[in-house]
Amino acid sequence: MIIPVMDIKGNECVSGKSGNRESYDKLKSIYGNNPIEIASNLKKSGYSLLYIADLDRIENKGDNTELISRINEIIPVLLDNGISTLEDVKANENVSTYSIVATETMNDLNDIQRIIRDYPNDKLAISIDIKDNQLLIGNRSIGIEDIVELINASNIRYVILLNISHVGTKVSDRSDFEKYLRDNMRDVEFIMAGGITKEAIDEYQKENMTNFLVGTMLHEGNL
Repeated sequence: MIIPVMDIKGNECVSGKSGNRESYDKLKSIYGNNPIEIASNLKKSGYSLLYIADLDRIENKGDNTELISRINEIIPVLLDNGISTLEDVKANENVSTYSIVATETMNDLNDIQRIIRDYPNDKLAISIDIKDNQLLIGNRSIGIEDIVELINASNIRYVILLNISHVGTKVSDRSDFEKYLRDNMRDVEFIMAGGITKEAIDEYQKENMTNFLVGTMLHEGNL
């Protein structure tokens, strides 16, 4: 499963490298010049799901909710928009088809446990975010072991492993986190993300890992 990536900031699709969001520029995509056009052409090209990161909402600098809701009417959206509470997830029901609970914006483990306990797990994905070879998390008192325990006790199917340092770099390498998660997490399917290349996809498929978030290579037309 290849899931196209769309980062939205100020109601525009943007692209950049290594999570340095202040330097992100408008996306140049073979699929179009604006978010609606790109989403429509991705749908026409046969993609059935679109990953969107609302960078403004994640950084508490506004949101792109109305636009994302329109995109979700074109193609189902898997949305990361800084969820931290059950109320956030419920609000997304009018915006996206699926919601992402990302470690970057996890602040209270009790709130995350409540989301997983009280919300349909088949409408959620967990994103484990890595930057500079460290777990990127809103509250540093929450460790990777806590996240693994929480997921293993749930019915969450999809876990995104997002190496933010590799975003936009066309570089993908293995991390200690990946090995730890594969050794300790049960009954999940990983979605690999961050610098994914054709070569990386080939290598992962040999290990029966077949789900990928792809941005740069896809929008350049090189996938």
